Amino acid sequence: MKKRIYGIVSILLFFVAILILTIIDKTSNIRLSLVIQALLILYLSKVAWGCILYIKDLYQRKKYSYAIIMNLGLFIFLIINILRQLNLLIVDWRLISIEAIYMNTIDSFSYFAFLILPLIVIMAIYSFVTNIFLIVKEGYRFQNLLGILFGVCILLGAFASQYVYLFFNNLVLLNTKRFIKIFIDISLNSALCYFYCITVATLYANIMAGKHKPSLDKDFVIILGCKIKPDGTLTPLLKGRVDKAIEFAKEQEEKNNKKIIFVTSGGKGEDESISEAEAMKKYLLDNDVNEESIIVENKSINTFQNMRFSKEKIDKINKEGRIIFSTTNYHVFRSGVIANDEGIDCEGMGSKTKWYFYTNALIREFIANLFSQKWRHIGMLIMINISLFILVFLGYKYNLI
Repeated sequence: MKKRIYGIVSILLFFVAILILTIIDKTSNIRLSLVIQALLILYLSKVAWGCILYIKDLYQRKKYSYAIIMNLGLFIFLIINILRQLNLLIVDWRLISIEAIYMNTIDSFSYFAFLILPLIVIMAIYSFVTNIFLIVKEGYRFQNLLGILFGVCILLGAFASQYVYLFFNNLVLLNTKRFIKIFIDISLNSALCYFYCITVATLYANIMAGKHKPSLDKDFVIILGCKIKPDGTLTPLLKGRVDKAIEFAKEQEEKNNKKIIFVTSGGKGEDESISEAEAMKKYLLDNDVNEESIIVENKSINTFQNMRFSKEKIDKINKEGRIIFSTTNYHVFRSGVIANDEGIDCEGMGSKTKWYFYTNALIREFIANLFSQKWRHIGMLIMINISLFILVFLGYKYNLI
């Protein structure tokens, strides 16, 4: 319902803006310009506040959703632009005009890209450093190069947009409408800003999910499997997940006198001697966990199946049971999204991993999230560019640019 209200208000404001551009003197009506600027700031603030309330509601209901990332990315962009619009209102309140408001708005993407550039450079450098340590410690593999590739991509994105604009600017004919050249520049910067906002929001959501401390009232803990050693023992990564589950079970029993059932989830890979689930069960037994408290799910080959098949096992015992899952910290958010998509109401907890491995793995999760929602991103970029094209065309038509 709230989304519909925001949509209706946005459409109304759009038509009001067209009406204003049509009937007034765009450069001299200071009072009206002040009112428009104040209403613009209030509207942007309302949308930003709506984003925060929506994110807060999802966190309170302990839901994992990609909507958190989308709303957080929008909130980041809005806050920067609210500050920019406030600056225009405070500094130029005696000379403010429709033209100044318009130019301040269409320049917002370029301004945001410039403002966030230092953070992007820091992220790129950190990705390079951690990736070098990863290669030194664990050897050269393509997946161990993701940090370097990510750093290169975000740096190229920061500087390449202007070169692309200059290329198109020189390519088009001299008599081409000026608004097309301006639109190309704004479109490139808007895509860049969108990617940066989604990047920062995704990293934040993943970090927060990995640090989440679940409530001590669970009936089942699903331990998500990953590769085991050739001899059937656990790798440090998988051992961390099982240890985290054991630690949670002990704390819950000590504080609330409530026992938990372990669901080890993971099938047998072609190069594995036993299933990941069986290897985890053996480790649990070696750590004094009763066999009656262990359920083995040994058919799954990915996180989707981990969740689905484990829930089927759980439902046979208690359909109303409270569930938690244990994985590595960088993997909690995406696992939670998958669980919620499978209709599983649960919380997640993350075991720690080596600092130089964490960044590379987090980037892998970011790429996975990005591709899993590719049509949503494409749709958003199309909508943004259609809106920008109309905005730039109106500015050209009414001599604002």
